[in-house]
Amino acid sequence: MAPPSRLDVVGTFCPIPVLLAVREMRRLKPGDRLELLGDDPAMREDVPAWCEHAGHRLIEATDEPEGVLRFLVERGQRG
Repeated sequence: MAPPSRLDVVGTFCPIPVLLAVREMRRLKPGDRLELLGDDPAMREDVPAWCEHAGHRLIEATDEPEGVLRFLVERGQRG
């Protein structure tokens, strides 16, 4: 499996992190993964909701040092 694409949206706030993730996810094929890094606390709710709505699979959500949130998302069929 190829390493995940990485998107750093640190310093941006709702709705920009998810909008940028949507744009990046469109470049990927179903089954590819995106590592999303951000620091907007709203991402804790926004990213899982987006994944569910768009048909992607949220594999992992973790709090990293320095207040960074890390999400690993697998692209679904619908995109």
